[in-house]
Amino acid sequence: MNYLVSSFDGAMLCEKCFKIIKWVKYKIELDKVNDGIIFANGTSIPFVFSLNAPSENVLKVSHKHDNFYFLFQDFIPQYFHTKIKYKNKEIFLSVSNTINITIDGVLICEENVENIKFSHYETCENLCLIYFSGKRNYLIALQDDKVCFSSYYDECNVSENEKYFMCKLYDSLNHGTVFHIKEKEHSNYLVYLDDEELNLKQEFVPFVFLDCIKAGNFKYCNELLNENLKLEHVDDIKKFFPEFSFYYPINEKTFILINKNTLAGIYEFEIENNLIYNIKEN
Repeated sequence: MNYLVSSFDGAMLCEKCFKIIKWVKYKIELDKVNDGIIFANGTSIPFVFSLNAPSENVLKVSHKHDNFYFLFQDFIPQYFHTKIKYKNKEIFLSVSNTINITIDGVLICEENVENIKFSHYETCENLCLIYFSGKRNYLIALQDDKVCFSSYYDECNVSENEKYFMCKLYDSLNHGTVFHIKEKEHSNYLVYLDDEELNLKQEFVPFVFLDCIKAGNFKYCNELLNENLKLEHVDDIKKFFPEFSFYYPINEKTFILINKNTLAGIYEFEIENNLIYNIKEN
């Protein structure tokens, strides 16, 4: 079978025009949907796609007898660049559909972003804080020539000597990540945004496990493994999985991991008594 999965809401024009809803799986016939035009909600400029031609907008993932065609939105970038002075260093910043930061000619940051603009920057103790505005605001914090924080943020609390930036992860455990600055110290940590007890059903175990890997909550990941798989050092769990920006379930046990519009891997989970006893990479 061939399936089309869009990462955004919109409409598709092939032999006819029909509405597409993000992350919904549509069964398609390739001879009728090979080439078409996509109209993405929220953007005025449509783009052309082809399912059989290599493209940044289309990712083909094959699993057993099925093919999944993932559609990614084509943003028309607005280019902006500026220079910032920080600790006698010259920082060159450019923004389009990526944020690129170089210090003294060395690239130290390259982040994919959507619809954000440079706002302003400030120095805070030993940090340089670079702010971006958009539907979700974005912050990059530099310390010397290293990035110590780079993320969207949904809440910002500032007092005389402290700053908190919180990003909602919108996952099954309602995680949030917090970047905290107090005087010359800074830290990153996870929080739970609600206090509800999770009554986990077996079919949701892989979803929660992958959410926790993405959030960096390896302690909770380890609790979802049976005794034969549990690790003495919980951070070692990340060694067994590639970096990924999101996942898509083929079924309750098998998941496609995608990182920056490319395939990171396909993983299958075997579960018994609400615990994972085997993980296979396909």
